[in-house]
Amino acid sequence: MDRQFWLQAWGMVSKDLRQWRRDRQAALAPLLLPLVLMLISGVLFGFGGDAWPVGLVVESNSEAARQLAQLIESSTSNISPYFQIVTRDAVEARQLAEAGRLHMVITIPEAFADQLAEGETAVIHTQVFNINSDMTKNVRLRLDRVLQDFLAQRGETAVTVQQITTRDQDVWRKAFIAGGAVVVALLVGASLNTAVMMAREWERQTVKEVQLAPTAVGATVVGKLVAGLVATAVNVLVALLFAVVLFGLRVPLSRWPVLFLIGFGIAVVAAGLGLAAGAFFRDYRVVQPLLVVLAVGSFFAAGGFSSVTTLPPLVRHFAVFWPPAYAFEAMQWVMHAATPLAWGAGAWFMLGATAVASVCLGYFAVRRALYYSSEPKTAVNLQP
Repeated sequence: MDRQFWLQAWGMVSKDLRQWRRDRQAALAPLLLPLVLMLISGVLFGFGGDAWPVGLVVESNSEAARQLAQLIESSTSNISPYFQIVTRDAVEARQLAEAGRLHMVITIPEAFADQLAEGETAVIHTQVFNINSDMTKNVRLRLDRVLQDFLAQRGETAVTVQQITTRDQDVWRKAFIAGGAVVVALLVGASLNTAVMMAREWERQTVKEVQLAPTAVGATVVGKLVAGLVATAVNVLVALLFAVVLFGLRVPLSRWPVLFLIGFGIAVVAAGLGLAAGAFFRDYRVVQPLLVVLAVGSFFAAGGFSSVTTLPPLVRHFAVFWPPAYAFEAMQWVMHAATPLAWGAGAWFMLGATAVASVCLGYFAVRRALYYSSEPKTAVNLQP
């Protein structure tokens, strides 16, 4: 590669970054998408813990009833309380549950202590707002845990649970979601920025100048990849700042080098695919919605919103064959897991080989596009 090649590649980088700064429509999508996912998903599903609103009605004045009520009020994970007691009034609690404002109404009846004293099965009553089977299951499991602790305190249970966790503290769901959104910033930033930079050559009718350059294909590929990765770095830094400041994402300093290497490899893979997409479609209006939809779908179905192991069986089977799932799983592991990522030489080789294959695919797509047609895919040529 001679000096002319590098000058042409640098000229491409400089031109694309100047246009990227001015093209707000194209620049905002990869910048705002991860922030929107982070804010909506984090606030709705995990911001500030998940103490569920319930009603607690205690009809018995016995010591056993007070003990159980206190356990319900104080039950907690190592992140937040299980329940938020909204009301203790029976009528109000029933009305709020029927209106969907409470997950559950827990009633400790007057006969509760007498049933315990006589060796009978003591019964507490619940009214559940059960329009969502998953939420119904979860609120019942929390109450079952409280009852288990109640019996353990009284020495009346034959079996109890001793929980051992891989981390000292649970990962807040908002932090996990924020980590997934950072990965989205990496994936959609690298693919979409590079794809748009490539497609713009046809849209702005500058492709002729590129075709006439002495080292058109090689310099174009290098220039587009470098410019796309620089723009991606900006997207990721903004998303990372939001994740750390607003959502409590914390990554140990010792893991940043591995996280950077994995992220760089994934970014190169995404940029190569974006380059191929931009050269194939040659139209920003086609490329942007396609890549945005794939990024959002991957966030929810491939380990960004929730770990793949917690997803439904059909989605887990899909994730096995969906490459972004491996990006989410690897980077989320580095960010959150108790132990370092146990990647051997084979995994690193696979990442490098995938990056090389992606760049080669982008190269051949650009080469074919430059010498095949100078019109966008969606353009209609009405000339005879």
